[in-house]
Amino acid sequence: MIFSGRNQTLKYLILFLLIAIPLFSLGLTNHGLWSPDEPRVAEIGREMALTGNWIVPTLNQRPFLEEPPLYYGILALTFKIFGVSDRVVRIPSALFGLAGVIVTFFIGNLLFGPKVALLSALILATGGEYFKVAHSVIVDSALTFFIICAMGFFVAGYLTEDKRKKLFYYALLYVSASLAFYTKGFIGIVIPGLGILSFLVADKNIKEILKMRPWLGIIIFFVMTIPWFIGLWQQGGLEYLKVFFVHNHLQRFLPASLAGSLSGEASGHHQPFYYYLVEFPACFLPWSILLVPTFIHGFSKGKQPDTSSGKALLFVKCWFIAGFVFLSVASTKRTLYLMPILTPASMFVALFINFTLRSQSLDRIGKIFLWLFASTMLVIAAGFVPGFIYARSHYALNTPTGLLILVVMFSLLITILSLMAIRYLWYNNFKPYWITATIPVFACLSLAVSFFTPLVDQHKSLVPFSRQVMAIVPSQEPLYAYNPDETLRGAVPFYTGRYLAEIYGLKEMEEVIEARDRFFVVTRDKRGKTENELLSTGKFSIVFQREMSGDRSLTLFSNNPLQSLAMVAPFEGSRSLGGIP
Repeated sequence: MIFSGRNQTLKYLILFLLIAIPLFSLGLTNHGLWSPDEPRVAEIGREMALTGNWIVPTLNQRPFLEEPPLYYGILALTFKIFGVSDRVVRIPSALFGLAGVIVTFFIGNLLFGPKVALLSALILATGGEYFKVAHSVIVDSALTFFIICAMGFFVAGYLTEDKRKKLFYYALLYVSASLAFYTKGFIGIVIPGLGILSFLVADKNIKEILKMRPWLGIIIFFVMTIPWFIGLWQQGGLEYLKVFFVHNHLQRFLPASLAGSLSGEASGHHQPFYYYLVEFPACFLPWSILLVPTFIHGFSKGKQPDTSSGKALLFVKCWFIAGFVFLSVASTKRTLYLMPILTPASMFVALFINFTLRSQSLDRIGKIFLWLFASTMLVIAAGFVPGFIYARSHYALNTPTGLLILVVMFSLLITILSLMAIRYLWYNNFKPYWITATIPVFACLSLAVSFFTPLVDQHKSLVPFSRQVMAIVPSQEPLYAYNPDETLRGAVPFYTGRYLAEIYGLKEMEEVIEARDRFFVVTRDKRGKTENELLSTGKFSIVFQREMSGDRSLTLFSNNPLQSLAMVAPFEGSRSLGGIP
């Protein structure tokens, strides 16, 4: 184990915070809610703040039991403090994201010293998926933070010989795992549990489990969770418990065919076992470019497990491999589910980079991938200006003239730095290489969230549609939604403060038509399927329609032929709607 003075650790920590705090602060308030997750999560938090029901999350006034209520409760408190707005909705995710990389720094320092700690935290902070989730309204930022904390407390407990400290750290491990459960369910326990167990087996120290006092973990878990289970049962009986435990947990792990046999339908996002072999490199960009030399170095040149640094490396390997295997076995897969294993991946890459900094030479394979890393930044820089011009023209974006000049300046800066990095690599000057090769990563991320995101929002925003709905549909009349998805059920109530009366199928729609003389229906359509279905009845006309990104569209229908698209005037309303009393 590498121990360093407190002054050096503090110096690296301050340096990291000076870089990370601005990075996690940019781009939080300059765009609206984006599908597929943000409208749903934001609206659940808004409804929790309005109703004061901290037990059962609801979406459009219907129970939503995919996850426990912890993150939604924190989001509701955010709305209570700052008011309901898409300008404050990302604060919890950003704070959890920042806290996660800070904890990563302390784990890295405990295992490998302050230099690797700094590199690990910076790599995690700038990894594509982690950065994206930390700037999005989604529960996985909190889940990842609590899992990182759990693994950190295990390391601290495992390394200390003081019995009281060991007990204290292991108790905090159980508290963190329970909070991870409260964020997204049993995955918050399984991932750290498998990582720790596989490490103890690989380290041939299975007796440590007795020192961890598993009975204490069981007590802590049930003390923290039974009140919620009881509240869930009181509000929805066995049905709510079944939905949470069976449909949203057991079925998501089992193969799709077996999961569907339990309830007649299978949960979504089912992917083949090899799905993450492709998705992991994509979500860990740009650092995944270095995975080949990183794994070669980590698995073939690592120190023996009986040394302190060897044990540290073994722990990182077990954390990553156990998590990756478990997530691959589970039938339900999404790229963001990889978040909890990005920390050990970042430590792997940090160890490789630290190795190059201490070496005066590097083998051919290592040099090829370092060259590829710098060249990738060069290619990105070359594509900035033509990409910006194409997007502005293709999507008819409203962009200030000065923005094009800024993009050109950024492109030139990144190009110069990337060329300098390639030159330094040629002469084996690895320290200036990494400085000039990584600054473009920070520049690209900063440019993306500060300037490109508002431009994309012009095409992805759900705000104009919601404003039009408010302007046209009388407040005293119900607003219907035909076959609504979670995005529609979240966005319209969040931005208008009006709940949707959900209709599923034409038979149910015909019953509504017979009962009312005039009504309005909103849809979120894919390739015009719902539009054609409603128009084929001959009882609807389109009031207005907004084309969204991809092949999606938002449409307001009415059975009143006097309403037409030509009669609709733009509505300039507020983005902060549906406030909390």
